[in-house]
Amino acid sequence: MTHQPNPALLTTSITTTLDDIHVCTIRGEIDIRTAPMFRKALFDGIAVGGTTVVDMTAVTFFGVAGICALVEALDIAHRRQCELCVEGSHCVTRVLEVVGLATAFDICE
Repeated sequence: MTHQPNPALLTTSITTTLDDIHVCTIRGEIDIRTAPMFRKALFDGIAVGGTTVVDMTAVTFFGVAGICALVEALDIAHRRQCELCVEGSHCVTRVLEVVGLATAFDICE
């Protein structure tokens, strides 16, 4: 049985500022069903290089599948010598703290 992403649970968008900063805005729940959408948005954001800000301030659930996608995106960003900055909701920053990854990411304030 395969799970199809439910767009009602997660929305993503990518914009670029005048300073060439890519802003990947994520809203909703990131779990096993929506992680593929989250992963695609992250990879699209870092694909062009430079600085990518992942705006997760409107994320209401952040599960293990989301953590894995975010760590994978960080690894790719490092290999491409890009900067990846995360701006998270309380649930995102708390999860990153609990699993010991808060210091692995540049946290935007």
